[in-house]
Amino acid sequence: MKISRASLQKYFEKPLPSIAEIADAYTFHAFEIDSIEGEVLDVKVLPNRAADCNSEAGLARELSAILDVPTTAPNPSAASSLATVAISLAQINGILGSDFSQSEVEEVFKRLGFNTKIDGDKFTVAPPSSRPDITIPEDLVEEVGRILGYDRISATELPPISAPTDQARFRGVERMKDQLVEQGFTEVSTQSFAKGGDITLSNPLDKTKPALRISIEENLNEALARAKQYEPLVLPPGQKLKLFEVGSVFPKSGEYLELRMTERVPEWGDAVGTTDNLTIAKLEDYGKEYTPVRYKLGEYKQFSLYPFIVRDIALWVPGGTESEQVLEVISKQAGNLVVRSELFDTFEKAGKISYAFRLVFQSFEKTLTDEEVNRTMEQVNLAVQKQGWEVR
Repeated sequence: MKISRASLQKYFEKPLPSIAEIADAYTFHAFEIDSIEGEVLDVKVLPNRAADCNSEAGLARELSAILDVPTTAPNPSAASSLATVAISLAQINGILGSDFSQSEVEEVFKRLGFNTKIDGDKFTVAPPSSRPDITIPEDLVEEVGRILGYDRISATELPPISAPTDQARFRGVERMKDQLVEQGFTEVSTQSFAKGGDITLSNPLDKTKPALRISIEENLNEALARAKQYEPLVLPPGQKLKLFEVGSVFPKSGEYLELRMTERVPEWGDAVGTTDNLTIAKLEDYGKEYTPVRYKLGEYKQFSLYPFIVRDIALWVPGGTESEQVLEVISKQAGNLVVRSELFDTFEKAGKISYAFRLVFQSFEKTLTDEEVNRTMEQVNLAVQKQGWEVR
């Protein structure tokens, strides 16, 4: 949501700090700023705060609580049907690792507009109807921490690990993944959300997928369908696209780690299908002495956002002519529009060799048309004919 400093100032009698300081105030108190353009902020309001912060007045009230500066922004109705939430000062400090005083915590709830009753060190809070995100004691702890500032909480070093952790199971999973890669599979990682499932979410990130998946199959098939659209850009002709994923699934019987593949691995035997429950699989011994493969990333290469076009060309050349020599002529004539070229077929007959190449055309500036690529292919055909080669 975009809001200017002038828009916020309307709700305050005291002058507000600079736009940069306002951005820092939101950022250091659990909001995100997508951009600052002049005197305008683009504040990212997450779904849990949409009820009270998706307006100028709501963001002004939030800034008032953060800065502890009075605001003229109207408060939501004090009447609330939301259930009260109780928590003690000891619980708050115990969870945060803080030493906040009772008066400081009471002031936080006041600044946030929470109706609060105090009995000893116990707070019973009635959140206004605009704050449906406050439902459990931990929600109140979070509010106290972010308003008073996490910088006030002293860092505490974690206790040392008494014994080295057993990574055998982890190495077993990694060994299985490495073997799938060796078999020509590519690992993917999809969201844990699905159109339907045994567990539905109150605030789904994607309303078309409001449930936790009970299987990886649906998401993996969607990933395969999308990947096939780009297959000629990444795989040579004749190589089949195969995907796998290892991830958690959430059926009503209980969460477990699932392996799912788009096809079987014949080398693993007929008894092994396309899915497995890795939570119950005996992977400890399988990975006991295994060292996972370390993959080194190559140099980043720019990629185009525009669609590609595929063309094949086959030709006869005299015996002894190398395929690299032919491809050099083709690539020189095709120019920079060829982003991938592969030799995919070769055979000899009567002292001549037949080469077949696949060319992938793509522009970094626009969507190519069939007419443009056809003209380029005509120029390629003329170039190879000048070499005395015969286009099939």
